[in-house]
Amino acid sequence: MESLDDRASVPTDRLLYQPRFDCRSGQLVGATLYAERPDGPARFALHELSATSLTSLREAFSRAAAWSQTGNRPIALAIDAQLDTLCAPTFAQTLNGILLETQFEPRKLDIGILTHEPDVSDEKATALQHLKNCGIRFTLSAASPAMARLAWVRRLPLDGLDVPAHLAQDAVDDPEGISIVRALVSRAHKLKLAVCAEGVDTQRVATVMIALGCDQIRGPLFSDPEPAEGFEAQLAADRRLGPDLLRGPQPEGTLLLVDDEENILSSLRRLLRRDGYTILTATCGQQGLELMAAHPVDVILSDQRMPAMTGVEFLRKAKAMNPDSVRMVLSGYTDLQSVTDAINEGDIYKFLTKPWDDAMLRANIREAFQRKLLNDENHRLGAELADANSELERINTRLKQLLTERERQLGMEEAALRLAHSALAVLPVPLLGIDPGGMIALANGAAETLFARHAPLIGLDATEVLPPEAAPLLNAGSQSADIECAGHRFRIEARPLDGEHGDGGLRGTLLSFTCRRDTP
Repeated sequence: MESLDDRASVPTDRLLYQPRFDCRSGQLVGATLYAERPDGPARFALHELSATSLTSLREAFSRAAAWSQTGNRPIALAIDAQLDTLCAPTFAQTLNGILLETQFEPRKLDIGILTHEPDVSDEKATALQHLKNCGIRFTLSAASPAMARLAWVRRLPLDGLDVPAHLAQDAVDDPEGISIVRALVSRAHKLKLAVCAEGVDTQRVATVMIALGCDQIRGPLFSDPEPAEGFEAQLAADRRLGPDLLRGPQPEGTLLLVDDEENILSSLRRLLRRDGYTILTATCGQQGLELMAAHPVDVILSDQRMPAMTGVEFLRKAKAMNPDSVRMVLSGYTDLQSVTDAINEGDIYKFLTKPWDDAMLRANIREAFQRKLLNDENHRLGAELADANSELERINTRLKQLLTERERQLGMEEAALRLAHSALAVLPVPLLGIDPGGMIALANGAAETLFARHAPLIGLDATEVLPPEAAPLLNAGSQSADIECAGHRFRIEARPLDGEHGDGGLRGTLLSFTCRRDTP
């Protein structure tokens, strides 16, 4: 492994930066690091700590630290690293040295763990936790074999999960794929992991990934990996996600109507158009699922008796894709048992019958949208509460660290004070500490011996103990005088003691007595 102090000129790959955006604020919050290769950009990965990789890290960390200072907001940096490299004996010391050198905050470094190991040893888990304690964040790809082992994942100090491009694309191409990604996101959030969707290349993929709850997003739709100058220009321009992509309630609700009879769909469109909904229509369950994959749907109204897939079956799958949607059946045909089971299991909110009463149907749909808005608001407040709790936990952790550090410093100061008192007590040179009021506040053993007839000295007025010619030395700044005390000639050095906070005030005077042996 290369030494941190090795400053030899080492050729490095040209580094590229791909922006990462927050799915709530839309703000550019970080970059994923790439290295330029002859066959195209490749994710920057630490397979070993070579001189080249160390030099690249210094460059990337220095730039990220400078961007954070210039923009007055921290810019995160994501890199990959092999598990064995992360757990190498000297890795933590080397990495921390580079972080200190470049002044890049450890909490803004996000390391993606690369591993194919079926399990993680206690030694490696401990090594990763040591890095975690330094503030470094860890993520794992959703495509990693390790994700299949929940116990394995829980042993790692993870902070995030990456949804790779092929899973994101599968969720759009195959409606059933949405259930897979939703389950991953839900599982990650239950483990308190942030989720980043990677490789997003179309508006449709971006819409679905944000709707499924991803916390960050990146990909060629927004920007390809580019040199530092290009990334810096995006920061300066305050590049953000478009408002059409950001999470949150839509200005008008989206209603999905599913019925195999076109005339029924036409009648419902005419009836509900006046209420201002965005209306989507499908003639079968599969088509309805495909529409849900491309659009955020709030309320679903479905027929029950349809070819290939009944309304109850469709709504069960719709619930798996979007549990927050409000689902209703409108049908003239009833399979009482299946409908009752669906309602009891929460797959269906209401069952309405054909033919319908226009006013009653509109009122039920309006109530369904109000229910959806209430659920959205609860989710928003829950997310804000979780964020607030997370921030409070971070602050509490920081306060505990500060308190621990303060207690450590106080302990060191108390130990130093005890040592100083012990040293003064045995010092052969007589010492007197005089407070601003002229009272003796400190006297070591040699001083007590010198002025034995007045002992104990502490608490006495200095003028009671010292000869009259020593009075000018009190509270008069640094000076000295030769004075006779107790039958001996002494050189008395007076030194003022500064105020506790260096504010110019005096805490008193320290007198030291040195016997003049050159006089009889």
